[in-house]
Amino acid sequence: MRASRPVEIPAGALPLMSSIPLDDPVCGRSDGIWWRASGRGTPLVLIQGLGYPAAMFHRLLPLLEPWFRVIVFDNRGVGNSCSAGGLQGLSIDAMAADVVSVIDDAAGGCANVFGVSLGGIVAQELALAYPRSVNRLILAGTHTADERLVLADQAVFDLMKSRPSMNDEEAIRSSLPFVYSPDTPQVLIEEDVAIRRAMHTGWEGYQAQLNAVYAYEGTSSRLPRLSKATLVLHGALDEFVPPANGEVIASRVPGCELRILDGVSHNCYSEAAPQTAAAIIEFLHV
Repeated sequence: MRASRPVEIPAGALPLMSSIPLDDPVCGRSDGIWWRASGRGTPLVLIQGLGYPAAMFHRLLPLLEPWFRVIVFDNRGVGNSCSAGGLQGLSIDAMAADVVSVIDDAAGGCANVFGVSLGGIVAQELALAYPRSVNRLILAGTHTADERLVLADQAVFDLMKSRPSMNDEEAIRSSLPFVYSPDTPQVLIEEDVAIRRAMHTGWEGYQAQLNAVYAYEGTSSRLPRLSKATLVLHGALDEFVPPANGEVIASRVPGCELRILDGVSHNCYSEAAPQTAAAIIEFLHV
């Protein structure tokens, strides 16, 4: 997947790509984790996936801001949080604790939570270990990270392990066939690549997050105790995290709602932002 000409970074992503001074009332740091809030309404925290910066939510944000105070942040070791430290022995539990700090500082202690991919694993741990911090829960393109994981093709696992040995451009582009549907406009993909390229700070954070997933004991045995209203979203064409994983989660969480997004792959918040936003808004305003 390559563009015939360079593309510019979308204007909507720019406020999420630089560390705004901390006296800005919509921006802050919580235990070293950079966050930014926008919009008005009940708080909604978005948790991004493996190695991705919050700026990748740039298409989803303007669709949610009329309805919610949307809080995005860069996970530890990524983007504006690359200097937060704490990567040695990083765990999913620690990443969930980072989200608690963000919710306490930016959302008054409780928020609706949307987590995608790795962010969905963190969101599950957050809701299970820190229930006071979560109102309603939305999990997109994620899995239980344990024996109930429905595996992707071996090519996906080979890719994840080999990325640090690639040059940066190859590594960024290597996952594109697995995370965007074939019908995704090329310009959309290239805009996202431009954001990731600009925000890339090395592979230490990515590797630490990946190691955290490998070391994690998972959630499936605890999901039946999850007391939060939960929506699972999954792209029907997701090759990175097969959609059967969404079915596993939905079958374990009491009263969980499952929506399979036709024609959508892994990065639903970008390639299918209107569909994803509509599902979030409907679920949180019932």
